[in-house]
Parts: sequence; structure tokens; C-alpha cells
Amino acid sequence: MKTIELTRKELYDKVWTTPVSKLIQEYALSTDGIKKLCKQFEIPMPDGGYWMKLKFNKKINKTMFNPVFGGVDKIILTIREEGNSVNVDQTPLTIRTKEIENDPKAPLVVPNKINKPDLLTVQTKEYWAESKCNVFYDKYKKLRYPIRVGDKHRERALCFMDAFTKLLRYRGHTIAKDNYQTCVLIDGIYIEFDLREATKRVPATTEHSFSEYVPTGEFILKIGKYSGEKEWRDGKVKLEEILARILAKLEIYAQEEKKQQEASRLWRLQYDAELERKEKIKKRKEEEIKNFNNLVALSEQYNKALLIRNYIDAEKQHAINTNNLTQEKQEWINWATDKADWLDPLINRPDDILDAK
Repeated sequence: MKTIELTRKELYDKVWTTPVSKLIQEYALSTDGIKKLCKQFEIPMPDGGYWMKLKFNKKINKTMFNPVFGGVDKIILTIREEGNSVNVDQTPLTIRTKEIENDPKAPLVVPNKINKPDLLTVQTKEYWAESKCNVFYDKYKKLRYPIRVGDKHRERALCFMDAFTKLLRYRGHTIAKDNYQTCVLIDGIYIEFDLREATKRVPATTEHSFSEYVPTGEFILKIGKYSGEKEWRDGKVKLEEILARILAKLEIYAQEEKKQQEASRLWRLQYDAELERKEKIKKRKEEEIKNFNNLVALSEQYNKALLIRNYIDAEKQHAINTNNLTQEKQEWINWATDKADWLDPLINRPDDILDAK
């Protein structure tokens, strides 16, 4: 869409020379959008009787423009394209709905009689014929519509779902199963849905009878689940008349769900990366502690070996000093030296007895 940049004074001149009804034809804004814009930029607007007085050359009261403004004097307006009724200040749902409604090729009409039924329509009829109204019938395995209405309104339900399916396919979507649930599938997002008939409670008429729930003929279409659940119900406007709005909601729902899934995926990647980082730190710390404890143990072994050698030297010197360095004493000295060499981590002398397992 093309845009135009105006100053506050330029927009002021426009709203005092052109009725809002014509401004919304020139710019892609609603009447409320123009009013909000003027309020945002502190631009006064004509009152209700201004244009009638101007038309008949009567005296008018024109609020003077105040050039003092605390914000940026820059207003961007979107120029309305010919034939495009979308307003940029509308909600995404309204914009998407109008986009679908303005598509001349979109199959938005729900006929009273189905012409060239969709495969799902055919399969739903097959299921009804086989099940014979048995809600617990589970032998039919083909995909079908999730419809829960009375026999009297089955034809209307099929007409609606057939048109709904054809519009889905036209927009590049489909209907598929996910975890045994029939869903609308849009851009990889499965959205549960079902069409049911509303019922009303009829109180018991006798002491020993029970209340009954009687079908009302009003249809309810539900999509999504939990906090994302949305329902449309027949009222002054029937479901058949809001196909575009229903599909617009489904497409936006899928977009938001996809964004949420992507955000969850990125969060999970960050979470896993953080876990991996912490695990590496933990393993490195454990390895460091293990190596340190080994160092302490080897140091203690080495000190013990030194103590033993010092003791051996003292024993040998004492034997020499007392002229008692006998053959037996020398054998003990040799044995003790071997044990010190076995204990010393720098030598690690093998010992047949101490190393035996």
C-alpha cells in the first residue's frame, strides 16, 4: 500500500475542508481511525453541524490550529487502493475477513443443495449410513466431518461443512486427523473443530420422569481447545453467513500458534544449550576435583615414601654405628627399600605380594 506523509497543519486543513466520509475514501482508515489520529496529534475537528452550516453559507465556528505540539510533527497516512475496503486501523481479524470477502473467486456461498460434494461429505454420508445413529460405532475408519446434530438438520450441516471444506481448500488448507481428532490443517498447525446442534433442557413433567434435552436447530461451531477455544452460534446471523470470518479466525489462530511453537522451540534450544553448558561445567569440575584428590593422594604417598626412606637410612646408620649391620639387617633394609619404591608414585616398583589380586 502506498503512503503519504503530512504535517499536523496539512491534516488540520484537510479535516476542515473535506468531510470524514470522503477522507475515509481517500485514506485506508475508518471514521474512528481518523478521529483517533486527530486526537493523537491534537488536531481539532469540526462539530456535527459544521458541514450543513457551510453548505448553506451560515456562520460557522472554526477552532484555530495550535502549532504548539510536544510530539513529532509527522503523520503517515495509507492511501486507499481502488476497490479495497480494508482499513489499516482495523483488527487483524477484520482485515483478514475483508480480504477473503473481497476475493471474487472465493466460494463463500453455502447452497441449499450440495453440488459436486467434497470427498469428506461423501464419506460422512457413508458413515451415517453404516453407523445407523450408533454413537459408539467405530468400524468406519475413513476421515469424516465431526458433526453432532439431529437427523432433521443433517442436510443443513452437510451443506455448511461442504462449503466450509471447499473454502478451506481454496485457501490452501485442508482437513486431517491428529491424535484421532478431526482437525483443520493450516500451515502445519492442527486445529480441532466440530459442529454440533444446541439443545435446551425441558424439565420433568411428572414426579418419576427425568428432564430431557431437546435439539433447538441452532448450530454451534467450535474451534481450538482450552484457552484458545472459540465458538460461533446461530443467532440473527447464521453460521452460513460468516464463513469468511470463521476462516479468517482459523488462519490467524494458526499464525499465532505457529509463532508460539517457534518461540517454544527457540526457548527449548536455549534451555538445552544452557543445560549442556552447565553439564560441561559440572563434568569439568568433577574431573578437576578428581585430579586434585589424586594429586593429594600421590603427594601423601610420596611423603610416606620419604618418611620410610628416612627411617631406613636411620636404621642403617644406627646398625653401622653399633657395629650391628648383619646379613639379616641388610636383608631387612633391602626389603624395606623395595616397599618404599613400591609406595613412591615416581617409581611405582612392582610387588608380587602387594600387587596380587
